[in-house]
Amino acid sequence: MSANYPINYLVSLILVFSGTQAFSQNPEFPWPEGKKMAISLSFDDARQSNTEFGIPLLNEYGVKATFFVLPSNVKFDLNGWKSASAAGHEIANHSMIHPCSGNFAWSRNKALENYTLDRMRNELQEANEEIEKIFGVQPKVYAYPCGLNSVGQGTYTESFVPLISEMFLAGRGWLGENPNDPFYVDMAQLTGMKTDNTDFEEILPIIEAAASNGQWLVLAGHETNDSGIQTTYLSMLRALLEYASDSANGIWIAPIGTVGEYVKEKRESMAGRLNIPQIVRVSKDGNLKLTAEKGMGIGPDIKYMPDWNAFGWFTAKDRVEWDVVLHKADRYEVWMEWSVSDEESGKEFVLEAGENKIKGKVGKSGSWETFKKVSLGQIKLEEGYNKIVFKPSDEFKGEALLDLRELILIPKSGTDTGRK
Repeated sequence: MSANYPINYLVSLILVFSGTQAFSQNPEFPWPEGKKMAISLSFDDARQSNTEFGIPLLNEYGVKATFFVLPSNVKFDLNGWKSASAAGHEIANHSMIHPCSGNFAWSRNKALENYTLDRMRNELQEANEEIEKIFGVQPKVYAYPCGLNSVGQGTYTESFVPLISEMFLAGRGWLGENPNDPFYVDMAQLTGMKTDNTDFEEILPIIEAAASNGQWLVLAGHETNDSGIQTTYLSMLRALLEYASDSANGIWIAPIGTVGEYVKEKRESMAGRLNIPQIVRVSKDGNLKLTAEKGMGIGPDIKYMPDWNAFGWFTAKDRVEWDVVLHKADRYEVWMEWSVSDEESGKEFVLEAGENKIKGKVGKSGSWETFKKVSLGQIKLEEGYNKIVFKPSDEFKGEALLDLRELILIPKSGTDTGRK
């Protein structure tokens, strides 16, 4: 049965998607050949209708998809699946036996509640080995069965997302509500938006919104046929392929592994030129490095300047915040890397961490292009979560406060190499 979404629901989806690119100071993501977005089609479980109907349709349009297979299911049409792999479709890992929550009666004998991380690792490795034995390819991506990503239950629950991050290029979820921001998304937790039992008219607004935001839309289904439960309709799939093949729509359509490798490469090549707020943890040398790239700029006129890897201040209402997690409490010496023109120097600032504060004046660096480092003093941080804020201490005269590239916090009691 097709899902019938009311028009106000679709409008709300468009509004949500169009507002997801919060960090507008970053450049647009550079999709290949000037494309506006990427789409990856994916299908789970190695259903027989895939080789019978879905893959021939994809081949007709020259489109490659990702198939998350169970090795036992592949053997029902081994020649068909080998032909699909030879044609360039991506064969990916969906575990050996599709463990899911024991809350589903059919999964009671393979309940994730009774799994451990070691058991999950062993099963994933076994599935990789089986797939490589059959197809001669090493799976690069994984799909969470039932979209679930934890083992155990209650106080013994553990996420296996870190395991997927370690073993695979990417992991795909199920029943996601939003396309993926290529700059920000955790590659081990890609959202997968369902194509089963939907019409193209229901998916088109999602595609259009993703294109306007430069996002990566990962679509997920199961069967490929004209009707049935858990089925991506062939009529919908054909309409989508027609739309994607029109160059005017600016869509790059490719398997998850192909797009994932491209996104990873572009992220690495653009490192230091993007403002992606994220938790700061202790680095290998024991220091905390509060770079501008990881800070959250808040205020009416705060600017992240990718050419300088720095935040620039223009009003007293602007500030930058960092979220920091520590293994243990400690005192830290705070070093600031900044630049300012001599005529704009001398304005007062404050660095806050809870009830701890460091106040100072912005010293001369020589010019806006000349960055220097100076010790600001010491501050105490608590075990666990800390929020660190840098801001002007009051209203100021002149055009700007400073350009702030980084705060480096050096522990006074030795190297804290712990992780949380």
